Amino acid sequence: MKALLYQTLGDQENAIAEFSAAVRDDPENAYAYYQLGLMYKERGEFGNAEDVYRKLLAIFPDHPHANYDLGYVYRETKEYDKAMAQYRKALKKDPDNAYVHYDLGFIYKEKGMYEKALSEYRKVLEIDPAHRFALWDIGVVYEKMGMKEKAEDQFRRYHEMTDCSIRRFWNCVD
Repeated sequence: MKALLYQTLGDQENAIAEFSAAVRDDPENAYAYYQLGLMYKERGEFGNAEDVYRKLLAIFPDHPHANYDLGYVYRETKEYDKAMAQYRKALKKDPDNAYVHYDLGFIYKEKGMYEKALSEYRKVLEIDPAHRFALWDIGVVYEKMGMKEKAEDQFRRYHEMTDCSIRRFWNCVD
């Protein structure tokens, strides 16, 4: 498939053209739809990405990643209620998806629902104890809640976990 070659080479225009042709030729080609959605999402073309993911989910409602990615599109466009609905669908298929829990925490933080944000960030850390963004955002939430000491402790923990000096090299191997 030429689309994969173009995608690998970073030629997004030709990759999009090829993936678009693939879904025109085979309207049930879930792989091509998904890759096309990813390409649009990466380019910040969220309207196009939304259209593609909605078409994909109409054909394959249980696609393992499309619900998350459509939720991410909605998160980026600040359509938080739509994002949360997609994330809930994604969690039904994969309840231990750290990305989904992180994004839910982000939305709760943005909406000022700090206890719920903390709950989601803690779930992220249960799944991935070194998740850098969750470690940091817990401190941010504590700050927003006026809990200065807890925030400072969390930021200290963040720095300990993300210290990439030689003595802590393993913290940085992903």
